[in-house]
Amino acid sequence: MTASYPAAVKSFTAKVDFTDTVLAEHVNSLQDEVNSLELNIGTYVRTSSGWIGSFDQVTTTWDTLKDRLANIEYGLNIVYGAKIPTGGSTGQVLVKSSGSNYATQWSTFDGLPSQSGNTGKYLTTNGSSASWATVAQGGETISSFLLAGC
Repeated sequence: MTASYPAAVKSFTAKVDFTDTVLAEHVNSLQDEVNSLELNIGTYVRTSSGWIGSFDQVTTTWDTLKDRLANIEYGLNIVYGAKIPTGGSTGQVLVKSSGSNYATQWSTFDGLPSQSGNTGKYLTTNGSSASWATVAQGGETISSFLLAGC
């Protein structure tokens, strides 16, 4: 007799004590399904791969569930190994350190010039760097409305 699993889930008829006759076919069918489960799941499924191996992005059908789980662990190891680097301090941001995947490092954000001593000035740019400028007095009037970017 051939097992239904993994192509289908076999349904069994419940047996009643002292009413139904249990045949060898009933027991053999159960054994076939259990053997198919064991073959598809594999051995030592609860044992980790140790995250040692290479991640396979090509294979779509695995011999056993254990093989598939091991490949998932390999992939997780790559991602885990590429985690956010430790360190950094207040005000720092994570930036790419090269064109390679996951290459990052902590860096101090320097997108704005220092605000010290620039009270009443507005931020301007020449297209490549930001700087502070003094608000025009006298003939040219810049309203708070314009300074707010409205």
